[in-house]
This record gives sequence, C-alpha cells and structure tokens, in this order.
Amino acid sequence: MNQVRYMSETGFVGGVARGRLALNTVPTEYRACKVHGGIRMQTWSSERPRLEYFEFLEGKTDSAITRAGDVPSVLVGTGRIGNFLRTHPDDVVVGRGEKIPEDHPGPVYLCTRNDALEEILLHQCPPSKREDLVFLQNGMIEPILRKYALLDSATLVNVYFAVAKLGADAVDGITETNPEGLTVSTGKWAHAAADRLHSKGLTCRVVNSRDFRRSMLEKLIWICAFNLIGAVHGGITVGEVAAKHRREVDDMVDEMAVMVRYTLACPLFPGLSDRLVAYARAVSHFPTALKEFQWRNGWFYSFTLLARKNGFDDFTPMHTDYLVDGKARGLIHWDHEENL
Repeated sequence: MNQVRYMSETGFVGGVARGRLALNTVPTEYRACKVHGGIRMQTWSSERPRLEYFEFLEGKTDSAITRAGDVPSVLVGTGRIGNFLRTHPDDVVVGRGEKIPEDHPGPVYLCTRNDALEEILLHQCPPSKREDLVFLQNGMIEPILRKYALLDSATLVNVYFAVAKLGADAVDGITETNPEGLTVSTGKWAHAAADRLHSKGLTCRVVNSRDFRRSMLEKLIWICAFNLIGAVHGGITVGEVAAKHRREVDDMVDEMAVMVRYTLACPLFPGLSDRLVAYARAVSHFPTALKEFQWRNGWFYSFTLLARKNGFDDFTPMHTDYLVDGKARGLIHWDHEENL
C-alpha cells in the first residue's frame, strides 16, 4: 500500500504537535480527488473560497457579504437561542411546521436542532428565501448544505456562546487564549448576525469562508472530544475533563486534527489543544454527554467505518476505542447513522 509521511512545514496541526514531531502515515488513496476502488473521497464543493481569494488579490471586499447592520429578521425556533436572539419589535418568529414568509426581506435565523433542518428546507422555507438562511447549529452540517446546494449561499455562525435556560443571559466564548472571542460568522448576512450578537453584549467576528471552516472544525473537535472523554469518566463537567484528563484530551484532539487535515484538506492552526482547553475552562460547569451523534461523533465514526471497509487503518483509533468500550460498559449510548 502506497503511503506518505507528512511533516508540516507550515506550523499547522498535523505535523508538529505540542512541540514534538508527529509522523503520521496516511494512505495516498485517501488524498485522491476521485472515487477509486469504491472509496468515497471528501470534497468541498463550494466556490466561495476561490472567489474570496481572487477578490483579495484584486483588493476587493467579499461581494457575497451584505454589509448592512442588524435588520428585522425571521427567527425559526422558540427555544433558548431563538428567544435570546429576538431584538427588533418587527422580528417574525416562526414555530414548528409554520412557513417562513416569502416576502420578508431580512435574514432567517435557524435556531433549531440539527435534526429539524431537513424539514425546514423541504417544507417551511420557500426556495427564494434559502439564500437568506443563517445556520447557527453545532456539529458537521456540510453534508446537508451540500445536498441542498447551500454551500455557496448560506450564512453560517459558529456559536461559542451558550444560553443555559430560557430567558437567561448568554455566556460568551472569551478565553485567555482568545480574548477577542471565538464566535465567528461568514456569508451574506454575516455582518447582520455579528451586529445582532454585539447588541446582546457578545463577541462575533466576520471572517472568510476558509477561516470559518477552520473555526467550525475546531468547535466540532471540542464537542466530540470533551463530551466523549467526560462521558466515559462518569459524565463529569468539561472543566473537570480539562483539569483531570488533559493527556487524553491532547491525544484525542491531535488525532482528530490529523484526520480533518487529510480527509477535508483543512489544516488547523497551531495551539489547538490549548485553545480548546481554555474554552472548557471558560464554560467549566457544562456537563458532558453524547448528543446529536449523527452530526458530531458519528461523523468521525463514519470515516472509521469507511477506512475499515476498504482495508485502511482507523484515522481516529482512540476516539473509536472510547466509543466502543464506553458503549460496551454501559457508560454511553449511541446508534450510528451514515452522515458523510
């Protein structure tokens, strides 16, 4: 089997990790850009990064972003986030099964669980309003964006704040490593979303789609690693995971970062584990549990199954061991559904 060894000269995670040289053998077949021998390669079919790059070279700003500030909006969902984001008296709140108004000129904030997205896209959202959708979901939602041709048009917000209960204030993702805040937005309504969060006393930076993707993947790794490690240790808090199980965190975060580096061609910035531990300290009281498995840990596990099916080594063996052993011991419960 042809293999390559990757030694990063860019400083990105995947080569040099925590000051030591991490030599990772990776099948070259995983890096191919076509389907070969039944292996399904991961591609990111968005044109937005290429357009952003050429606009940068020409000294232009991102033409895909509407630069208007916060405006009256549609909010889909009446839970903690939907209630918290209500700002304007002219905001329209849409509940389960209700139609998004086709003639509304503003953004549409999707303040729902991931499992509700398909129903919204199929039955609640008029086709003409899809380009105004603002996704605030955690987890890996790229497959559903790709399915509905929304990778180029959707506005995305990577949420690093939490609202503990209905009507409560939000806890912002400000840490010692990122005092500027961790929440970022990109896309057509990125500035409107950022302004709305600023009006609530929260931080939010507008970034290009490439940097947003890195941020999203970092949050995905944080959710998956901290919740899995905490769950198998008895459902301790994320703060306890950071304080008592740092070595496990570092090892699992490293292997996940290498995995996304090769499967998605998306290297993450140095200091990843330190940033994620700092965020865990900032929200140290959060409990740990496996939730929305399909969109979170299940996404990594899908690649484990794909690798095994085609005779390759598991990219995330520690993550897999914790999932399988934790389930066998009755510490965690999960069922896998394909989501690539």
